[in-house]
Amino acid sequence: MAAVCDVLYIAESELFDGDATDLRELGLDSVRFVLLMKQLGVSRGSELQKRLVSDLSIAGWAQALELPQPEGVT
Repeated sequence: MAAVCDVLYIAESELFDGDATDLRELGLDSVRFVLLMKQLGVSRGSELQKRLVSDLSIAGWAQALELPQPEGVT
């Protein structure tokens, strides 16, 4: 979540487990989304990217980013 905080200019201490805040309310737009995907090493069209797009809440991203990724797949 550190990369998310860096790109959105928020402190990680402002987040809490289960936070349902929509990342768009915190300034996530298409440019920042692309920047985040690059910082996180997420490939365009990957399963992880699809999971992140399907739930734009802080809790949804925290859960998706904590899941183990298959080897060689980002």
